[in-house]
Amino acid sequence: MAKPDIRRTNIYPLAFATLLGLFLVNLLGFIDTQTGSAFGCGRDWPLCNGKIIPEVWNTHIAIEFIHRLVVLADLLLLLFLIAATYRRYRGRKDIRILMGISFLAFAGEGFLGAISVLTDNPPSVLALHMGMSLIAFTSLYLWTATLRQIETGKYRRFDLQDAAPVKQMKRWTWGTLIYSFLVVYFGSYVTFTGAGGYFQGWPFPTEAYTQAGSALLIDLTHRFMALVLFVLILKLYLFTSRLRGQRKDLRAVSLQTLILVIFQMLSGALLIMTKLNLVAFLLHVSIATLMVGSLGLLGLKTSFFQEKERMKEYNL
Repeated sequence: MAKPDIRRTNIYPLAFATLLGLFLVNLLGFIDTQTGSAFGCGRDWPLCNGKIIPEVWNTHIAIEFIHRLVVLADLLLLLFLIAATYRRYRGRKDIRILMGISFLAFAGEGFLGAISVLTDNPPSVLALHMGMSLIAFTSLYLWTATLRQIETGKYRRFDLQDAAPVKQMKRWTWGTLIYSFLVVYFGSYVTFTGAGGYFQGWPFPTEAYTQAGSALLIDLTHRFMALVLFVLILKLYLFTSRLRGQRKDLRAVSLQTLILVIFQMLSGALLIMTKLNLVAFLLHVSIATLMVGSLGLLGLKTSFFQEKERMKEYNL
């Protein structure tokens, strides 16, 4: 068996830096919204209060301006990463797909961010903006993970006899990933409509309908969706446990995802107990981002096109 020629490059570190930058972009965007700083630069975009650099400063202007600067810096990193990756790995279908999704999602995130500034921050647009940022992060995370596999020589030969159960798991994994996006979108909508301020009690809601009104129904729906997501991820973990002898990588990632969804639920409890504290919000959003990224990695590892690329690397 001929192993691939592993050529060490600087592409993976660049991808990792871009990924960290995007994570920071998303966190700053959430801080921007939660602190009411989205209009810190007025309704101007890409200028800030009609200037490239604002002349008058306050906390809201600083948060919004820093957010825009970090977005610009990460966009430049992403463009450099696309150029470097395409030059070396343009023959790989999986990487080309991830590059395309990452760029389109990043552009879509920026477009929705501009729309939210130029309009009145409608909850539906803000939730879509959050969803687009999640797609951008997940695709870039998978892109980075793939580069790391290649450049550190982490590829291993897999057992072709496992194709049938892995194929069955692939459908479950991608279904769970899509559902997780719906859960996060609904959670974002809960946040941006202000309904979360009525949430009380954990794990069961204790707010009265006479006080919370429709927010109680939103609370029940959100918690039920989160519970279903936990069950789906638990099912994935149990499924991969049966394959641990052949695909330890799948079991490791599914365990990681299960731990993250548990912490996600606990961070939701913390959010309620702290009366929507900003730090608790950031923790909740960060864990959700990592959880969806982990699900995406599991989906990538079960995808046919990646196994095909792996076979090509080993000349199987």
